Amino acid sequence: MLKNYAIQMLKRPPLKRVSICCIVARTITRASRMAYDTTKSWNESEVLVDRKSKFQARCCALKKQDDIPLLLQQLVEGNKMVSKASHKHMFAWRTGEVVGEESSKEKSKKKGKKHGGIVLSNVQQGSNDCGEAGAGQRLLTLLERSSLVNVLVIVTRWYGGTALGPARFRHISTTAVESLKKGRFLL
Repeated sequence: MLKNYAIQMLKRPPLKRVSICCIVARTITRASRMAYDTTKSWNESEVLVDRKSKFQARCCALKKQDDIPLLLQQLVEGNKMVSKASHKHMFAWRTGEVVGEESSKEKSKKKGKKHGGIVLSNVQQGSNDCGEAGAGQRLLTLLERSSLVNVLVIVTRWYGGTALGPARFRHISTTAVESLKKGRFLL
């Protein structure tokens, strides 16, 4: 269908000639953006304020890690407040397959990674600090300990001018948990 569209565009006498590759690339990019705009909804936490610094977390379901750059770009472009943040997206993600639940007989066997009675396979995970040292790893640890897969959690921080010390990690974790609960990833 895209090829036919591109051929029709080239048959028309345009003011400028455009190659088929450019037309197809633009069509695919627009189609993928439209698909994400309609299917991805963010589960946002309340804004937590401490000494003029603000924290807010968001999470959504994630099928594959290749979607992350587009989701982050859309978040920054689509939300004016996020684009003005000092730390736009500290994030962690995990994808994988839930093979089943672990029974008492299977505890000695290793068929994949075990997390709280759930057996996972093909687990891929990652994080990014976005300038807030250690924040991405804290979020990833939260996802691991909660046995969550196929989820992306993002925390945004607006720096208020006062260093918060270790309290910032508590705020990052608190908002992330609130967002995951709103999205029904955690109970």
